[in-house]
Amino acid sequence: MNDHFLFQAGEWLGQGVVKFTASCDVLHFRTRWLVGAGEGGLFHCTQTVEVTGGDRMVNNFEVIPHNGKNFDILFENEQLGSFLGNGLVQEGLVAWEFRHKGSFEGYEVYNKVSGNDYSMHAEYLSNDMSRTMVQGRIWKKGTPQTEEK
Repeated sequence: MNDHFLFQAGEWLGQGVVKFTASCDVLHFRTRWLVGAGEGGLFHCTQTVEVTGGDRMVNNFEVIPHNGKNFDILFENEQLGSFLGNGLVQEGLVAWEFRHKGSFEGYEVYNKVSGNDYSMHAEYLSNDMSRTMVQGRIWKKGTPQTEEK
């Protein structure tokens, strides 16, 4: 587990695009993850997402590892509320999903491209059954070869 960004204290930066099935809009975003190790093997993460020319959103996560392959993830957002999800870890991959039908449903997958660089894909379903799709990448702050990509 310690091989992946979600389980490494530090700062991670990212960028990408958001697309919607309900419209042809494409939004560009930047993100910043602050990951900190807590007591009892927990990890506390704060994700800030800034849409270019638009909104700023802060998400808080508490990651609770169970073993080397599974974890629970608690998502908290001021507008959306709190939701508990399940995650898994494999070599080169970390992913999680939330299955709260009618209120909060979706998943995120992070594939390791190199030691400190990940591609990511996420999809979330809204109450009206439209889908929000996110594509991007994150990298560890201070990694010179990836910050300029």
